[in-house]
This record gives sequence, structure tokens and C-alpha cells, in this order.
Amino acid sequence: MDPTILAAIIGAVATLATGIILWHLQRPKATTTPAPHAGVVGNETNAGGATTYARRYLEHPSHYRFVKSLPKLKAVVLENAQEGWDTGVTVDMREASYDVIDFLEYVWLRLALFYPQQHWNGQSAADHICDYIQNRFAFHWSKHEPDGPGTGGTIVGVLTGGDVMSDLTNLIADTVSALFVNNDEFDFLAWRAAWEGQVGDA
Repeated sequence: MDPTILAAIIGAVATLATGIILWHLQRPKATTTPAPHAGVVGNETNAGGATTYARRYLEHPSHYRFVKSLPKLKAVVLENAQEGWDTGVTVDMREASYDVIDFLEYVWLRLALFYPQQHWNGQSAADHICDYIQNRFAFHWSKHEPDGPGTGGTIVGVLTGGDVMSDLTNLIADTVSALFVNNDEFDFLAWRAAWEGQVGDA
């Protein structure tokens, strides 16, 4: 066989094989949420059978052990944010506050898994906390500008971020209190003192 023809055939086969491999790698993957671990019951599923809500239960200590570690995690987040606050640059200070707010939002969403789905005035926890944070930002921003929008200067963003952090910190403490009010194995007063930064450990 002519070497030129053979080379052309080999080239065509290689191109075809490359196309098949790329198609295989890039095609949409069918994904499902992993099945919950033992002890988690009552998860809701969609028509495809994927888990859509991983409910937590206070009857299972393994489901709330992470709550005890939250003050330590918060301390690490605050330590990291402090570098931004210490710059004195309003943009950096605001971004540091936003990082803390993101962490607090995440914490509350984990706590919300102890409640039924769509529990929050008919909303999902994610929608509820998003609305809550937006409303708190709007309120505090307006509060710091009594002479009208745009009159408070760049420091308003820093002050507002601090106020929203305080709101979320209290919201989380209130939620933990409601969840563990009847749990004799959970020392809420010690937890709250640590959460608010009064002592090192819960």
C-alpha cells in the first residue's frame, strides 16, 4: 500500500478516536446526590430519586456535634478577617466583613437542616436567609444615612457590615437556643459565652 495512503488512513483513525474520547469526556454526566449516611431518615426525594434535603435530627448526637465546634470555627474566621479590618482601607474592611457574613450564613443554613423543608414562612432556608440578610443590609445602610442615600460616605459600608454580622451572630445563638433548650447534654450557656467570644471553648 502506498505509504501516503496508509498515513492518511492512520491520521483519519486517530482523528476519529480523539473525537470520540473528547465527546465522552465532555458529555453531560447524570448526577445524583449521594445517599444519606445511616441514621438520617425522612429525606425527601425528587422524581429522579436524588436526595434533595438532608434533614438533621437532634436525637442523633452525630448530627449536632458540629454545633459545639462553631465558636472555634468563628474565632478562626474572625482572626482571618481582622487582617482586613486592620488595614483601615474601607474596601478591604468591607470585604473582610462580607467574608464573616458568608460564614455566618453558612452556619445558619446548617442549623436550618434541623427543621423541615420549606419551614420558614413557606420558604426554603436558603431563600429565607437571603431575604433576611438583604433586609438587614437595607435597614442598617439607611439607618447610617439619616440625611439621605449617599450622604454617609464610604464608612457606611463598614458600619453596615458590622451591624449585619451582629444580627447574624444573634440569629444563630437564638436558633441554637431554640434547638437545644431541652437537651441536658448541651450546655447552651457555655456555648453562647464561647460563641460571643467571652471564653475560649464551649
